[in-house]
This record gives sequence, C-alpha cells and structure tokens, in this order.
Amino acid sequence: MSVLVAEKVYSYPRRRLFWRSALGNVLVIASLFGVLYQLLRGMVTASEPLALWLRRSPWLRLLYDWLAPLPRDVSAWLPEALTTLLLAVAGLVVALILLNTFPAIRVSTRGLLIEFAGGWLPVAWGELQQIHVTSDEAGQRFVLLVIPAKTAKRLTGWHRLYGLLYGTTFQPSFLISSSIEGFDHLLNTILQENARAIRAIEHAQPVVVDEQRRSLLFGLFLRGATIETSTNIDLPPATGPDVTAFLPAWSLARLANLGTVIFVLFFGLLHYRSYWERALALLFPNLRSNPSLLWISRDPLYNAIFTAYQGVSVSFFGIAGRPDLPAPAWLLIAAHLLLVLIIVIVIALLAAMPLSVIAGQVGLTLRFLPRPLPFERLIPWTSVIACKVIDLGFGYTIAFVQSPSLPWLSRLCGLVVTGQWVPGTILIGTMKNWSALIERCAERLSHVPPINNMPRFQPAAFAPNLQLIGQPVATIVAMRAELNASGASTPSLLWTAGRAMAVVALPLGLMFAIPGLLDGDRWPHLGIILGGLGFWLAGLLEWPLVVLVSIIIHGNFDSDEEQARIFAFYPLVQMPRLLPLLLALISLIVNLPWLAAIFWLAALTIAYWVTAALWVEVYEWDGTQVILGGLLPVIWQLFVMVAFWLLR
Repeated sequence: MSVLVAEKVYSYPRRRLFWRSALGNVLVIASLFGVLYQLLRGMVTASEPLALWLRRSPWLRLLYDWLAPLPRDVSAWLPEALTTLLLAVAGLVVALILLNTFPAIRVSTRGLLIEFAGGWLPVAWGELQQIHVTSDEAGQRFVLLVIPAKTAKRLTGWHRLYGLLYGTTFQPSFLISSSIEGFDHLLNTILQENARAIRAIEHAQPVVVDEQRRSLLFGLFLRGATIETSTNIDLPPATGPDVTAFLPAWSLARLANLGTVIFVLFFGLLHYRSYWERALALLFPNLRSNPSLLWISRDPLYNAIFTAYQGVSVSFFGIAGRPDLPAPAWLLIAAHLLLVLIIVIVIALLAAMPLSVIAGQVGLTLRFLPRPLPFERLIPWTSVIACKVIDLGFGYTIAFVQSPSLPWLSRLCGLVVTGQWVPGTILIGTMKNWSALIERCAERLSHVPPINNMPRFQPAAFAPNLQLIGQPVATIVAMRAELNASGASTPSLLWTAGRAMAVVALPLGLMFAIPGLLDGDRWPHLGIILGGLGFWLAGLLEWPLVVLVSIIIHGNFDSDEEQARIFAFYPLVQMPRLLPLLLALISLIVNLPWLAAIFWLAALTIAYWVTAALWVEVYEWDGTQVILGGLLPVIWQLFVMVAFWLLR
C-alpha cells in the first residue's frame, strides 16, 4: 500500500515575481484604458447631443477636451478603434503570458494543479509525458518544461505558447524554474508519484527527463557564473562582543554620500514639479498668469502655444497632428516615470555605501540611513560571497562586500567596482573601529568554505577598476600579468574586452536616450532610441580606432598575437570611466546639463590618465608619445561630445 502524497502549494518568492507582475498589470491597465478611451470617443462622435452637453457642462468640459480632437464621423473613428482594439488584445495576450509564465504549483493526491488566470488546472500524475531541462553551466539553476501527454485535455490552448517560448514543442505545457520554493522536493515528488501512478496503467511509460532538449532563450538567461552560498553551516561562537563601525557625522565620505542623495532628490523633485506646472498651464488657461508659473511663458515654445490658445485649454493628448509639441498627458506620464527613476537612483546611491556596520555572531548588519530612518539589511556570514579589502593608494582603503542578500540595486555599485552585474556595497576605511571590523570579518569568514578555491575574506584584493586611478602603471602591470597567466584564448579575451567596452560606452547612449524619452515637451519617438544606439556605437568605435592608431604610431610588433592582446587589454583599462559617466547620466536625468558636462570632462581626464599609463607599459613610450597617446581617446570623445550637445 502506497503512502498518499501530502497536499502542498509550491510558489515563487515575491521578489522574483514583482517585475513580471508589475509589467503584466501595466499592460492590462493600459489595454483597458485604451479601449475605454476609444469607446468614449466613439460615443461622443456618434451623439451630437452628448457632445454638446459635455462642452456646455463646466465640470465635464475637461473630459471633452481630453477626448478631443474628435473624428469627423463614425466612419473615421472605426479605423482608430480597430487599431486600438488590436493593440489592446495584443497587450492582454502578452500580459496573460507574463502573469502565468511561472505558475504556482499545487501537489494533490491525484496529480498537479497548475495555477492559471486565478484558477487551477489539473494534470494527473499518469498524464505526465516529458520534462525538458535547461540548466546553467554549473548545474545549479534550471528551467523545466513539463509536457503532459496529448490525451490530457485540461491545459488550455494558451499553454501551447509556453512550449513555443521554450522552443522545443507546440504541445500544451507549463514551466517550472529552480527559483520556486522547494524545487528539489517538488521535482522528486513529480518523478516518484508519476512512477507510482503508471504502475496501475497498462503499457504506460514513465515521464522522460530529457536534458538534451534545451531552450535557447532560457539558456541565455541562465548564462553567467553561478555562485552557490552555503546556508546550512553552523558557525562557532564569536570570540568577543559585536563590533560596531560607523562613519563619523562629519566624515567626508558620509557627507558626500548623503549630500549626493539630497542633491538628486532636491533637483529631481524640482524637475518633477516643472512637468506638473507645464501640464496644468496647458490645461487651465487661468493659471498661465499665476506668478509662480510665469517662467513657462518665457519659453518661446509655450509662449507660442499660449498665444494661439488664449483663454482655451490645450487638449489632454495635445494638439492634433503635432507630436513634436507638448501634451498634458505625456507631461504627466513622463513626470511619474521621472519620479520612479529618481527613487531608483536614490536607493542605488544609498545601497552603495552603508553609514554603519555591526559585525555580529550571525552576520553583518548594514545601515544605509541615519537613525531612525528604516533602511538596514542583515547579511548572514554564509551568504557573503566575498569581502575584499582594497588599497586605493594615497593611504585610502575600502572593503567591498559582495552578497546576494544585499538590495537588488546594489548591483550598480558592483558594476562600478568589478565591472560585473553583481550585488555589492563599499565599506569606507575611515570608519570608527575599522581595524576591529576587518578582524571580525576575517575571523567569521574563516569558518565559511571558499568559493571556487577563493577565500571569502581577501585582505589584499585586486580591484583594477578602482586602483587604476591611484596606481595606474602598477595596476596595469598586475593586470597584464594576470591576463597572461589566465591562459585564455585570444577569441575569449576579445569577447571579454568587447563586453567591457560595451559597458563603458553604454552611458553615452543612455545619456541621449533617457532624457530624450522623458522630455515632456514632445511625444517620444523612435529617433531618440536610434540616436541613443548611435552614441553607444560611437563609444564602442573608440576601441578599434584608438588601438589601431597606437599600433600605427608604434609600428614594430613581433606577432599578431601581441596586437590582439593589446586590443583585448584596452577596454579593461577604460573601466574607471564608468563612474563619472553614470554621474553625468544622473545629472541629465535631474536636468542639470552643466553638471553632466563637468562629469563627462572628468571621465575624459581619467581616460587620458589610464591610457597614457597603458602606453607606458605596453609600448614603453615616454615624453611626447605618451601625451599624444593619452590624448587619442580624449580627441575622439570630444568629437562625440560636440555631436551630443548639438543633437540633444
């Protein structure tokens, strides 16, 4: 007699579902909003008395202006309505797929219950036919496609889309990710219960687990290094009390961090307010003479609109046929997109550097805001991937703590420090009790197994992205030795270099695209995205141009392999530019172009500094050659900068 399986619901952590759910819900709301808008336009177009009543009712006039300009007649409205309906259907289909891609799964005595559109669809244990498996290189993360037999009729036609998305079948199927809570137990239950069920079915075959039927799409998502953190390690008791380290109230690092956050908040909210003021001035003519809004009339564009619409409000969706002119609807949408960006920037800045740290028995408690503001995070010692003590030169030291338990937006800090999209935060060496903090970290992490033969605590870590600024030549020598010792092939080195240069050039494209898309004075258009792509490609083009010119100037090489290694080395040396370029991007988002120009010039200064050091090491240049070689990326970037400000 077999033991019946206990009923249990397996679901995904909320943080895994948030962005997918948010995007799906936005698509649903936008689709329904578009249909409602067109329906109202059609009703008002078809009924002249209704249109007259809306125009004459003061409290409904805003609704009429929002629907304007109306089509001439119903026949002119039908094509618009049909287009909106098709877009709404597409949006709802995409939302349905997103919201149900990785469903919760309920195990019952008879089989599985698959969550779909708020309900549950049954799949019997004996109906399971195949499981296609896609895993990462380390075999730690998986995406499974579970395919019931064709005789199983309970899944919907929509579930065929998941097989197409996976890329191996058109049969109705569903997806399971290893990020679901209790993944191993769920998979074992499926295999065991399927084996038990088919024993009672004549000629039935057990479910086939096929690891060769991989998904190209999900394989791309699972690419990259996977680091496994141990959570079931019992650490011995600490040898002393908890160690508390903190930045003094008037510490330069503390003032710079909090000052930057306050600066971004202040100017970002001022910019956000300007969107509202412009939208209100367009909608309500009597506000245009308000003293606090007179600055809008000084803008030639708005002055021309106010002159043409004296005493009349502009339509909520703008002037018909003029997407290049401001529309209240887009001003308000752009304002709130800007607000979201400001919040993201503020959280990323705060997560980059905690103000105080408590090294306790179970982990590090990081506080990112002064008390009593609530923003702290406990990082268990077992989840600390690395604690790297880094000498920046000039007597300055920091520690970089890398852990998946950190806030998600701390990955921006990890990108600046390591050049990789990893979560990390910086501890400043000027903290009080710094030596005791480092000793406690070393003691606690000594009890945690290393990862890939690398100890969790590294007292003298190598971080070229930061050390290149203070010790450029020595850092380049160490980077070159590390590159030669790696034994990587030339194509692999060039691929790594290409990714690094793509990251360095990315802020250039974002500096053009994001402020352009959020410009409330015109509707966004494809040209802005193409322009951003163009500036990103211009940043990438610097790599072959500068290296080729340097090779021509130098002239003598023993082998093509040596030239290829210089090509592979150049982008890695340019990574310190990333921080000032990201600060320039933030400055443009909060509408401070003059500050963005200063940060961009700072990035050019760093480019000169590290490139000159590169030529000193690889070519042994000196004097005029070093100066000219260091100016090569600066000259190219100045051309890019001039084009940027002319086209912006």
